[in-house]
Amino acid sequence: MQPTFQIGDLQVLGFIDGMLKTSLDFVLGMDRAQAETLVGGTEDGKFFIPVNNFVFRRDGKTILIDAGAGNTMQPTLGKLPENLRAGGIDPTEVTTILITHIHPDHANGLVDDAGAPHYPNAEILVHEKEADFWLGERENIPDRIKPMRARAKIDLGPYLTRMRRMRDGEEAYGCTPILAAGHTPGHTVWRVNAGREAFLSWGDLVHLSAVQIAYPDTPLTYDLDGNEACAARKRILDMAAADKLMVAGAHVNAPGFGHVVRKGRSFDFES
Repeated sequence: MQPTFQIGDLQVLGFIDGMLKTSLDFVLGMDRAQAETLVGGTEDGKFFIPVNNFVFRRDGKTILIDAGAGNTMQPTLGKLPENLRAGGIDPTEVTTILITHIHPDHANGLVDDAGAPHYPNAEILVHEKEADFWLGERENIPDRIKPMRARAKIDLGPYLTRMRRMRDGEEAYGCTPILAAGHTPGHTVWRVNAGREAFLSWGDLVHLSAVQIAYPDTPLTYDLDGNEACAARKRILDMAAADKLMVAGAHVNAPGFGHVVRKGRSFDFES
């Protein structure tokens, strides 16, 4: 059964791109045994997290949040287009894609193995700082970033004439980007309004939900600025809890959505 939640007049569907194999080696500043306990056990530090994507329709638009990893990373990923079709949505029907950030597991699925667009009729909405960092001309780029910048040009290449660079707080189709930088310079949490209600799609604000919701001061090696990422995470977690907002998480276990609640001086997640 398709994971679904209702916010105001919007029905939001969850689609999985697959399962991403990750590692506790990426966790910084936490005792390994504690991290192992939090994620519920691993195989030599390795375990799987989902890569979730979300779709809703409004005003004649079919809006997709992020695009998955494609076939570029692991054989357990790249299932989004076929899962959309199985759920009754042809990729050609997608009119708008909200990008939280241009990392491989969120953007490589924009194109097929030949570099052609999976979503040929879609407009891309991305924060201007994120687009500028990955696609613009820059100096002194760290070596570890260079391959991802090269890949970003492949992923976004077919969409450049249909790419809208959004400013913080600007609205399109009821969707507003909230800059939550640190994981990447333009990492974005999307607030999607639905009448008097709204939900957040937070991308990699929380990458390891079993660790970073209860311990939001825990950065990962993936973060370009760990301190900034932790500050953004605490700010958005606090907002989500205070405003009782539904959250759709890219790497939150099934069904992939729920509510942040306060737990003492920290937070918990209730699906």
